[in-house]
Amino acid sequence: MILSSMRSLALCVSLFVCAAPLAAQSTRVESIAEQQAEKAKQLGVEGPSKGEQIIRRVLLSPLLSGGDGLYPWFGTVFSGTGMALGAGYFKRLENAARINIQTGFSLNNSMMVRGEAAAPELWRGMLQVDGYAQWLDARGVSFYGSGPESARAARERYDYRPFEVNATATLRPVRYVSFAGGYSFLDIDTQRDLPRLTAAEMPGIDRSLTFQVTRASLAIDWRTSPGYSTRGGYYRASVERHHEHSGQPFSFNTREFEIVQLLPLVREQFVLAGRGVMTLTTPDGGHQVPVMLAPFLGSGSTLRSFVNRRFSDRNRVLLTGEYRWRPSRYIDMALFLDAGQVAADRHDFDFSAFETSWGLGARFHGPHFNALRIEVARGREGMRLVFAGSQPF
Repeated sequence: MILSSMRSLALCVSLFVCAAPLAAQSTRVESIAEQQAEKAKQLGVEGPSKGEQIIRRVLLSPLLSGGDGLYPWFGTVFSGTGMALGAGYFKRLENAARINIQTGFSLNNSMMVRGEAAAPELWRGMLQVDGYAQWLDARGVSFYGSGPESARAARERYDYRPFEVNATATLRPVRYVSFAGGYSFLDIDTQRDLPRLTAAEMPGIDRSLTFQVTRASLAIDWRTSPGYSTRGGYYRASVERHHEHSGQPFSFNTREFEIVQLLPLVREQFVLAGRGVMTLTTPDGGHQVPVMLAPFLGSGSTLRSFVNRRFSDRNRVLLTGEYRWRPSRYIDMALFLDAGQVAADRHDFDFSAFETSWGLGARFHGPHFNALRIEVARGREGMRLVFAGSQPF
């Protein structure tokens, strides 16, 4: 009897010892399953990182995206006056109508005030009329002499104060194609404090000139956006007539041709971008092209390693190539090469003697606009740092 009881007790102890680990293991499994289920409730679609979210909030805010309201303005008052900062106000209206007002100041005390407006689209959205008025006070604009052999040490400076009123009508009969025609009244005043070059060496300087400007252009644009795009092309041909209204000998015609091509690679993660520009001016018989309106090279979007307006003459050619890649959805990096030349006559271009510059840049952008561009460029006259608020092309 006692032996039977001891056997029963031993059996109960064995069952308890074996059941304890099983119960503990079952509890752990249930606990892990509960934790996984709780995490599954919190999981969502994978999104941008915290850093990308911050950049996106900044770039897509009305201040930088061009939406309604106030926004900061980056750029230059006039090429050659340095970096400028300012503010603007943008208002969208019905049927693509809009109002945009800007003002800016540069580090050398140059300033700009500009207001533009676009009327509602007409004729089923194929026709739009817009206009603007602009006043500049550009201080210390540089001129280094005409021609590709001009010396940097020969720099002359002048103040440039134009006032312009413009109206333009743009017709888009089919997708991607546009015809534009416009008229401007342009009043110019220039002044030098310490003249070094003669009036013959600087046509139009120290004078008050009044121009009636007419222009026409044909463009084919199949980029996703003029402000920022990773594919497509832009092809433009334009003509302008500057007629000096007060009878002074500075009337001339301008023809300009531009080609931009963007070739995306690997799902648009990499882009090959190219641009070519040719500008040709022809003065009337016995007339000259004023220095402040002549084609030039040297700026944040032409020969980037050269100072602003470094080369100037009646004609110019510019070729640019870039290799762009996107490490982030809001940042582009680019390797670039610029090459170009100015000439008094279009038959004088010598491709073997083109000035060149190359460098590396970063661009901060949204889906359809560029907010800030920072580049380092190098050429035969040294290195330059470029800050701009738009794409080079």
